Amino acid sequence: MNKNKNINLARFLAGEMNVKEEIAFRREVESNPKQLSELKNMEKTWKYFDANPSGRNGDSGKAWNKLYKRLEEDGLLENPSVVTGTRRVLPALRVAASILVILALGIPALYFGVIRNNNSEPLSNSYAEKGSLTVDLPDGSRVYLNEGAEISFPPVFIREREVKLKGEAFFEVMSDPVNPFIVRSGNVVVSVLGTSFNVKQSKQSPNVEVYVKTGKVRMSVENSGQFITLESGEVGETESQNLTRSIQKDPNYISWKTKDFKFVDAELMGVLQELEDSYHVTIHNQVADLHNMKITTSYSEQSIDAILETIGTAFGLTVSNKEDGYYLTN
Repeated sequence: MNKNKNINLARFLAGEMNVKEEIAFRREVESNPKQLSELKNMEKTWKYFDANPSGRNGDSGKAWNKLYKRLEEDGLLENPSVVTGTRRVLPALRVAASILVILALGIPALYFGVIRNNNSEPLSNSYAEKGSLTVDLPDGSRVYLNEGAEISFPPVFIREREVKLKGEAFFEVMSDPVNPFIVRSGNVVVSVLGTSFNVKQSKQSPNVEVYVKTGKVRMSVENSGQFITLESGEVGETESQNLTRSIQKDPNYISWKTKDFKFVDAELMGVLQELEDSYHVTIHNQVADLHNMKITTSYSEQSIDAILETIGTAFGLTVSNKEDGYYLTN
């Protein structure tokens, strides 16, 4: 690539482009498979150095001299270099990310050495011990863990974007046409390019459910050759070693994450159970005829206190909050 393209790539990686420039840059790169592949390699190097600052110091003097020469040829140095011992001390760069761009393009030995060293990095683990937990992944994707869920992933995605999940989680995956995003849960493998979906495996059952909110998801069973492609609004589920597909009709399926609820002529007992599961609280019923009560209502991002207060008002009940949970009384 020429000097101008190098600079644009560096500015993109450093986050120095405005919105219009970034949109134009993405369109140009995505139309060229070779450029797109090179960009992905550069992003991996950038993310590695960002997460492992000590990695910058693992290079030999020869590699740094090669880097300096390339930077000088591209006119990216502001001042003459200073030589100390066998290594040049690089002056300030016009674009900070240029170092990583040149590493990716001009010093393959160092680049691939970094990749190999990164393979030994321990996995990161996040566990939602109480309530839900939001986890940001190395590629910018975001995961919402439901209570009791655990996810593990490498500190930097290098060759592929793969995570392991226990429990339930909702994923918002950054689009990446080159590197699919893979979730392993039990014996199920879920692969996507960029979408939002929910994966659920309960402690009581080995079966796994996958619900797609947006985009498409490929759901497969390991070592069986079985797979299905799920689209928005569909749910895939394992039953023994088989895969089934259905339309998700429960409006509250991911309410634990969205805190949006819709109830139509619903039994109040079921509503309270839904609230317990979504807010991870205990609601003690001390009302004898609660089973005969029904409710039609909706809630959007309200606190559990506010919701229970409206329910109490609607049915003439008293709601009290104690250390071991909420109490409903006449």
